[in-house]
Amino acid sequence: MLSLRTLCLLKVSSLKLSYEAGDIPKTLNSELKKMLLFNGNFFGEKIDVYEDLFEGVIEVLKEQVLTVQYQGEGTWAFGICHKCDTCSEQTCDDEGCCGKKPEKLQ
Repeated sequence: MLSLRTLCLLKVSSLKLSYEAGDIPKTLNSELKKMLLFNGNFFGEKIDVYEDLFEGVIEVLKEQVLTVQYQGEGTWAFGICHKCDTCSEQTCDDEGCCGKKPEKLQ
């Protein structure tokens, strides 16, 4: 659970208010600067190539998003999410990256 201080810092950071360095205590200024510098979502994509015995070469587009959130007081939160454009045994884990379970070849 996030502390009240962390929740307040995240809210102030998200508002992107302008302030002078002398208007707030140095520690809060430092925390807000880190939040503005690091917090965000970073997007990337790549094409993975797999060789399938029946279908030949398969190209799969994978999109990833890395979420970075500095929460203040030395606490960080990271999240990674990925999505594939097609579902197959090679691209999905047991749960399936697309929410579907791939059918296994018999």
